[in-house]
Amino acid sequence: MTPHWVLQSNLFSEEGWTALVGALERLGFPYSVHRCVPFVGTLEPEPPPIDAPVIVMGSYSMARHAHTYGWKPGAWLDNLDFRIQREHWGDLMLNADAKCTTIDAFIGPIGGQCFVRPVDDTKGFTGTVFDQQDWQQFRDGVLRIAGDSSKPTVTPLDEIMVCSTKKIWSETRTWVVDGRVVTASGYKIGTTKRYTAPSQIDGVITEYAQACVDCWQPNAAFVLDVADTPEGLKILEINNINAAGLYRGDMLRLVSALATLVHDGR
Repeated sequence: MTPHWVLQSNLFSEEGWTALVGALERLGFPYSVHRCVPFVGTLEPEPPPIDAPVIVMGSYSMARHAHTYGWKPGAWLDNLDFRIQREHWGDLMLNADAKCTTIDAFIGPIGGQCFVRPVDDTKGFTGTVFDQQDWQQFRDGVLRIAGDSSKPTVTPLDEIMVCSTKKIWSETRTWVVDGRVVTASGYKIGTTKRYTAPSQIDGVITEYAQACVDCWQPNAAFVLDVADTPEGLKILEINNINAAGLYRGDMLRLVSALATLVHDGR
């Protein structure tokens, strides 16, 4: 059965959004566009009952809405915990040296810097390099908000991974569906954002991503980001495919692959 796509409005870059909608229209797939109301947890307009498989695309909140509405498959959210990924990929991951703790328990790097991000793909905060002062300010803010808000986005008990900083030459996003890398887009050179089309991606990068997928995959559809480093290619991180930036990926290939996946009952 052809899936219905539920899209979050005004979220992706104009280029990515236009390409996604254009792919859906070209392939003749039904879709609807909704606003995800911040902090309220509802969609506007309210979706009517949908008698078809549903795929959502938007923020992580939109991905969680799929469960609330009982949409299937909705979003692919299995095994997005860094610790599970490291058990399978080990040193293939850039941050294999990470220690896992909580925001409250971590007092910060002493006399240097470290990289910190959530253990899970929750989008609670963006992975960032912190020094001692930066971390203390962030941690104090989390503790303060936790005491003032009934539903804080980030809490002191949120689990985080802490690791050494790394030199990264470039970062490339690959989209994986049903065990295959279906498209890719570069999105950063050094510290500069630079989106590149699939045709501009070195085949060595997509071959590396495919080799990692051949070793193990967290679920049937996900995003795998690859970092080019002085130590070679490494898995930078895994993201939920429904809430990942589209950059300049080939949306026709992605939409077709996801629709086939759903049609085949996966």
